[in-house]
Amino acid sequence: IAIKDNMCTKDLKTTCASKMLEEFVPIYDATVVEKINNANMIIIGKTNMDEFAMGCSGETSYFGPTLNPWNKSLVPGGSSSGSAVAVSALLAPIALGSDTGGSIRQPASFNGIVGLKPSYGRVSRYGLVAFGSSLDQIGPLTKNVMDNALMLNLISGFDSSDLTSFKTNEDFTAQIGKDVKGMKIAIPRFYMNDLVDKDIKNNMTKIIDLLTKNNITVDYIDIDYIEYAVPLYQIIALAEVSSNLARFDGIKY
Repeated sequence: IAIKDNMCTKDLKTTCASKMLEEFVPIYDATVVEKINNANMIIIGKTNMDEFAMGCSGETSYFGPTLNPWNKSLVPGGSSSGSAVAVSALLAPIALGSDTGGSIRQPASFNGIVGLKPSYGRVSRYGLVAFGSSLDQIGPLTKNVMDNALMLNLISGFDSSDLTSFKTNEDFTAQIGKDVKGMKIAIPRFYMNDLVDKDIKNNMTKIIDLLTKNNITVDYIDIDYIEYAVPLYQIIALAEVSSNLARFDGIKY
């Protein structure tokens, strides 16, 4: 397994891809790292990222950009760029990333792999260098859905060191492979509007056709205020990161 370089690893550098933490070696493991070690998984290394997880292209690391393994003229996405590339390029079968506003999901998409942002509180944030504390979540990046579910089983659950975490005894592999007939899928109309890239909309249409052919009901829905989701995210995330980064440079924002 490969670990995004914003999760504390005892006696192993954790830089957050920043010059400020270039020589930082934690004295403790993040909770997810403890769980990985207890499961006898082998950490092959820490992965590059956008500095302090602020970015969506993989280009803002102090140590240099992460390259897309499929086409080096394209970005790999971010901020969990190195973790997504490590899995996509077969350097590791599994990696951990963190997601505040798309930092697992977007690079997973750009690299053709499976990435999941768990519900807030499902995975402990203890030992994750904070970006937006009310939005951050650690999640798995894998080649397939089964591996992703197995990893979520391993890393989820309550942690007394993170009081936003909660108890769960779900088996995320339980529904894999079962018949999907009769399910209902909701698609927000807002994400199928004229501003959406033509190729993305075409791919969405193909998926909708596939679902319909498999006896799944697809309904288009409206969600109140969804057009404000991105600006609201930016207000919350930038306010929280300004507070969180004060611990590194001493500046009070």
